[in-house]
Amino acid sequence: MKKEFGGLGIPNLQELNLCLLGSWVKRYNEGGGKLWKLIIDKKYSSSRKSNIFVQNSNPRISRFWKGVRSTIQALKFGYRWNVGNGQKIRLWEDTWFGTSPLYVQFWPLYTICNEQNVCLADTWDGSVLKLTFRRNFSPILMEQWYQLLEIAKSIVLLKILMPLCGSWRTRGGTQLVPFIM
Repeated sequence: MKKEFGGLGIPNLQELNLCLLGSWVKRYNEGGGKLWKLIIDKKYSSSRKSNIFVQNSNPRISRFWKGVRSTIQALKFGYRWNVGNGQKIRLWEDTWFGTSPLYVQFWPLYTICNEQNVCLADTWDGSVLKLTFRRNFSPILMEQWYQLLEIAKSIVLLKILMPLCGSWRTRGGTQLVPFIM
């Protein structure tokens, strides 16, 4: 706790470690085609489109990677995505609008949607939300659809890739630890 709040001025090592691992995640995310990133992708990712923010069920992962994965899950509670060009943001699963993912906010729509785990750029072209559903909408679902369309209309996809950004809120609720991504 900080001295101003009656503490000894000793940093919380758990929060410090979380921020350090978070900066590692930032460097990984912005790594592009660097050799070290390609090696990590090859070792830990089974898909062609590697995205460390998507859960991987590989049972042979190292302790370091398990730590990175748990850090990513913890950071999801404290930061929000910068949309950028929409290539690295999953429409339903990532927290990029509001304080929770869209699948939580629009669960009834998510459960009947055919396009799950897709990136924002693949589903929104600036005028049309390209989603299909397994059945027709009830009046309640139609209202949720209109709300989702309003959210989509507020999106401006950029031609260039923007870095992630956010902040980590500590347990005290008043102190913000910068976490620039």
